[in-house]
Amino acid sequence: MSHNKIVKAFAEIGPTFGLGPFAEQLQPLIEETLAEHGKAKWRQGTLLVPKVMVWLVLALTLRRDLNCEQVLNWMLSSFRWLSELLPAQAKLVAGGTISHARVKLGFAVFQTLFAKLNRSLPALEADFYGRSTCIFDGSTGTMPDSASNREAFGKPKGRRGLGAFPQLRMMSLVAMSMRVVLDVVYAPYQGKGTGERTLMRQLLQRVRQRGLLILMDAGLYAFDLIWEIHQTQKQDFLLKIAATVKPKFIKQLPDGSFLAEIQKKVVDPDASPTPRGRQRWKTLSMTVRVIRLQIPGFRPCRLLTSILDEDCTAYALACHYHKRWDIEITYDEIKTHQCATRRGQSPTIFRSQRPDLVQQELYAMLITYNLVRLLILQSADEHGKDPRFISFLDTLHHLLDATPLLTFTLFSQHSLSLDYLRTLIADCAIDRPRRHRSHPRVVKVKMSKFPRKNHAHTPQIRHYEAEIKILFPPLYLLHNPQLAILPV
Repeated sequence: MSHNKIVKAFAEIGPTFGLGPFAEQLQPLIEETLAEHGKAKWRQGTLLVPKVMVWLVLALTLRRDLNCEQVLNWMLSSFRWLSELLPAQAKLVAGGTISHARVKLGFAVFQTLFAKLNRSLPALEADFYGRSTCIFDGSTGTMPDSASNREAFGKPKGRRGLGAFPQLRMMSLVAMSMRVVLDVVYAPYQGKGTGERTLMRQLLQRVRQRGLLILMDAGLYAFDLIWEIHQTQKQDFLLKIAATVKPKFIKQLPDGSFLAEIQKKVVDPDASPTPRGRQRWKTLSMTVRVIRLQIPGFRPCRLLTSILDEDCTAYALACHYHKRWDIEITYDEIKTHQCATRRGQSPTIFRSQRPDLVQQELYAMLITYNLVRLLILQSADEHGKDPRFISFLDTLHHLLDATPLLTFTLFSQHSLSLDYLRTLIADCAIDRPRRHRSHPRVVKVKMSKFPRKNHAHTPQIRHYEAEIKILFPPLYLLHNPQLAILPV
């Protein structure tokens, strides 16, 4: 008898179900995506209809602290307690039913949904001399140690052997003004073609926005990458370069930076082979701007940029590059807060035992993160605040509390409830915004070359913007510009 009640309840809930604050924005995209992939139909009597399953997979990335059956109960808790629509039964579906439905749904639906959601994002605002800042960087994600995950993604290797969990490597493009993930590519942790530069090349082919300033770390420097960004994509870049990169000095600028030339020999695809069948080469060159700077207590470093306009000073570029850390905050919000687990649970980013479900979970995780970030952006715009200074963690807590109730709220009251939620989120100011400070390079457990942390290692107040010093080129370069820049 209880099974018939559940079937009847799901038949009543399923067609109109949407996950609280996100239903209005995402429901049309879900219906469109399911229709495109031929997943919109289901047999009569099916409990987990495709639309409900999409919302359930998204909810699984918000409630990493609960198992699948508990997440389903959390989603439908308002229907249980406010309408008594569901029967008095702890488990609504049999064990394994949710996993089977996830496999049947596949990950391509979420890949398409992620792309559709990002195409509906507001236009990027210009935040630096008429350019919109975006950031490239990579990260990794751990998953359960199943045989299929090990085979598909592999484990990291270290001096002490293999890591505890398989990992995938992902490369993301993040918009700094909204702090949303615009695109992502991923690969196994190790193997040919899985490095961050290779993934970034794939990601660059899909960039469609214009007027971007792309920030990158020193490890991503490669001549072909910055050539693709500036010459092919017509975007600007700003990145740190290693001491091994030696641009040729051209001209000193008044602000302490200087123009330089970088070049590289590449295969000429238009030239015919030599009589011996060898490929012909050509030299590509690019004029860039080099900024040498130093912060007291740190080694000097160099920044490389395609912005040659002298109105944009070296000091402004040096200060702006420091904001590259925003992508690390994005990864922290996703991996530490959104994917937080309880004590005693597997401390992995993903929960899935199968590689295809890991990919499904990756896209679902980024969709829900972007939805939370868009809600923060709406709240900030309505109340005249900066979305980067609204606490993601506090917002997440309010969302988890409000979602079941907003899921059940009548349509006439839904807009009022959302207005109240946005007002509440706008009041979630970060109690400790990014401060001018630095931490000693130590570890809590002695497992590396750094000293072990103790009571003497306390944060120090550092005002980096006030301490940055732009270093002029050495005098011998001013008199001998044909010489290459020596390492810093």
